[in-house]
Amino acid sequence: MAVNVEPKPTAAFALSILAGIFTLIGAFLASAITSLLVPGFPSTLILVWGSVAGILVLVGSWLLYNNAAQRKLGSTLVLVFSILSMNFIGLILGLIGGFLGFTYKGTNTTTSSSSRGYAPP
Repeated sequence: MAVNVEPKPTAAFALSILAGIFTLIGAFLASAITSLLVPGFPSTLILVWGSVAGILVLVGSWLLYNNAAQRKLGSTLVLVFSILSMNFIGLILGLIGGFLGFTYKGTNTTTSSSSRGYAPP
């Protein structure tokens, strides 16, 4: 019985998750600070845009890691929405993670447990 073991882009996934988390935290902090410092400024717009960008970066990183067929789509989501997030740390982490996921070349390795008729215990 052959078992298909496919390596996953763990570094790209970790950097993309961190980019999404920093984008979400940055959106909440920027909204709070803006509403305190500039009265009358629509700080909810910053909150909504940053939250949408952060959630889409998280979705892209999940696609990048879990679904090999949609790895390019997930990497593209991470790249685009980390650029549009207007968050410097999320931008840098998202660019690195997105490019790592986009250029990832996994090698399929198959292991056969009954290659010589011997099945280890």
